[in-house]
Amino acid sequence: MTTSQSPPRVLKAQANNMARIMKAIERGEKVTEDVGGKLAASLAVGVAKVAIAMDDKVIILDIAWPTVKSTSEVALAEYILKLMRGTRETKH
Repeated sequence: MTTSQSPPRVLKAQANNMARIMKAIERGEKVTEDVGGKLAASLAVGVAKVAIAMDDKVIILDIAWPTVKSTSEVALAEYILKLMRGTRETKH
């Protein structure tokens, strides 16, 4: 398990993997990590609900599949990484 203070390379690898899985499912590919096919089934609903369990928190990510489709895998991974690290963008 990881925490928000885990080494950045470890968190980045996990975020990259989650983004890879989501993009593969969005393209219609079968992925072994989607046990029971729940994530693939969420395509019909239009919203992916993903839980990321960490030692210090649980992140529930609700993201629309059209957003996943229009977002690159790299950008999706960066977004997930920011959530995992607990960093927030502030707008002035």
